[in-house]
Amino acid sequence: MHRAILTFFCAFAFLAAAAQSEQTPLNAHLETAHSKEQQNGIDLDLDERRLIQFSLDSEPQWMTERQKFEAKSMGWDFMDITETPFLGTLSEKPHLSYPSPNSTIVARIFSHLSKDEPRVNLEHLTSYHTRYYQTETGREASEWLYAKILTYTAELASEDQQDLISIEHVDHPWKQKSIVVSISPPDSLDSDPVTIIGAHIDSINQRNYSDRAPGAGDDGSGTVTILEAYRALLVSGYIPVSPLEFHFYAGEEGGLLGSQWLASRFESEGKVVRGMIQFDMTAYHNPDLREEIAVITNESQVDEALTDFLTQLIDQHLDIPWVKDAYPVNPSGRGPSSDHSSWKKAGYPSCHTLEAKFKDTNPNVHTPNDRIDVPGFSFDHMLHFSKLAVAFAVELSSY
Repeated sequence: MHRAILTFFCAFAFLAAAAQSEQTPLNAHLETAHSKEQQNGIDLDLDERRLIQFSLDSEPQWMTERQKFEAKSMGWDFMDITETPFLGTLSEKPHLSYPSPNSTIVARIFSHLSKDEPRVNLEHLTSYHTRYYQTETGREASEWLYAKILTYTAELASEDQQDLISIEHVDHPWKQKSIVVSISPPDSLDSDPVTIIGAHIDSINQRNYSDRAPGAGDDGSGTVTILEAYRALLVSGYIPVSPLEFHFYAGEEGGLLGSQWLASRFESEGKVVRGMIQFDMTAYHNPDLREEIAVITNESQVDEALTDFLTQLIDQHLDIPWVKDAYPVNPSGRGPSSDHSSWKKAGYPSCHTLEAKFKDTNPNVHTPNDRIDVPGFSFDHMLHFSKLAVAFAVELSSY
């Protein structure tokens, strides 16, 4: 997840310099990063030019990978649109409405959810030195996750489910791959609306991309949250009426790269999305505060009707309250975000939840301390989000 740091004057100075020059001088920590990159064999060209957009209303600008990481280290959030410059312009999207949630099978599927399985999976994901999308270990983490999904599917899916499931490891120009798990019901059509459950695979050390970045909260927590929801749907034998997909995105920390790639592909194929939900940071709870689910309401990032439906889902199926919250917006018009914004930009309905109000989220993200053993990291809290993923998946793919 992108986190905003209110270093406005420094950021303004940086952007002004970036506009006047193709490169900015390396800071000491980037010099160290480049040295470690060479030692570790990371194939990253810091002088490669990328097309960056800091807000939906701003003009894109060319920056080097070096400048891009420098902007990230100062807390500036952006979309890297180099591969997807026309996202949101490729097809018309229908306006959708949503019935009140009323599924009677959601609670039964909840009984198959576990806290132990996500813990084991997250212990493995955080064992990689970093899951940064341009690194070998970032690639390896995606390979492991892909293999885990294949294993779950082979061992847990019924024969009827097996015939409906496809699992794609999506190639990108960068090292890490995205993963798409599709459950397409019998006789489904390409024009049928798709329900999407998303999280991102990659992690980042905001100080130095070559340094340790376990990414337990951001976004290892979201990744294992939706993986657990998928596992429970398999065990329950659930077969959707309309297409259901689980997306594990590469390169979110590099500018929402994997999600833009897939949203653009949906657009070019003329697909319809019934609803997309992003799970990014699902495990941190300050025990001194009320336990709740934060529902993000930024108009530039989420769909209002789907967000209202999301609050109804929580009321109907979960036993903790929700609270509306908005990401802070910086002077450039952009603030923290996640992969739901790619789908919103494409014109598809998306929504997003957080583990707490933004100001109360995990303070360790983007650092070496984003681990599962820090105070406040809770697999009990995470379980509520796996339930929400199941509820969202079933309610929207049951018609």
